[in-house]
Amino acid sequence: MMRARAQIMIFRGLVDFVASLDGVLKEHLENATVFKGTSKTVQNELLDCMLSVVREQIIQDAQSSDFLSIQADETTDIATQCQFVLVLRYIDAKSNVQESFFEFIPLRSTTADSIATVLKERLAVILPEDQKSKLISQAYDGASVMRGATAGVQRKMQDVYPNAHYIHCYAHQPNLIMQQATSHISKVRIFFSDLGGFSSFFSRSPKRTDVLDKVVAHRLPTSSNVRWNFHSCAINTVFEHREDLIRCFQSIRYSGDFDPVTVREAGAFAMLLENQDF
Repeated sequence: MMRARAQIMIFRGLVDFVASLDGVLKEHLENATVFKGTSKTVQNELLDCMLSVVREQIIQDAQSSDFLSIQADETTDIATQCQFVLVLRYIDAKSNVQESFFEFIPLRSTTADSIATVLKERLAVILPEDQKSKLISQAYDGASVMRGATAGVQRKMQDVYPNAHYIHCYAHQPNLIMQQATSHISKVRIFFSDLGGFSSFFSRSPKRTDVLDKVVAHRLPTSSNVRWNFHSCAINTVFEHREDLIRCFQSIRYSGDFDPVTVREAGAFAMLLENQDF
């Protein structure tokens, strides 16, 4: 639902911007009674068309490049759906390195066979049979299902793409190092533990989330143990909406519609946000 709202806002924002420059379009949007072209069906069709055009251009650029590498990782979205993220890295016609997001791929299973099959299906669209030698690198995290030398994804990919050498994701190791280093600082450990509690409090209850949507009108991102960008998103959200979150927790606490555990937790979070040391 949040994604659909964002798409509508982006699309309508672009339409309104063009209308401010195009008098004919502006008049049509203001006066048309039969077809305005702004329904959700039309928007989704246009978004699909845009996606198709962008993806075709990425494929053409990748095929024109002498070499191609892929970066991939599994992640779970806000709806707790497991998805595989595929990014392509190549050199364009101007000798500039390009890194292009290609697709979110739904995963039914996170086994090595399942992930490798999905990757092979996508790469078959990007690289024709006679260009398989162009794939020179595959970068994943250090999970055994990905890096396994005999039965991992990287091994199964090399059986089809022999030049695709496995490289551990560059950013993953610094993330782990920072996590281990800061975990020994008690104030930092307590801060991130408290921070994770905010999203957990709302994610367990649609009723609580409904209050969050009404009072704050902004969802709290779910933190990850190693993805520090998600921690930064959570920090920024709590900082920017601190006063609104306090009102949200107080609304839950005094509404009389919640159980004692929820009331107690809401009071604790409100006190935490009011604490200047947090």
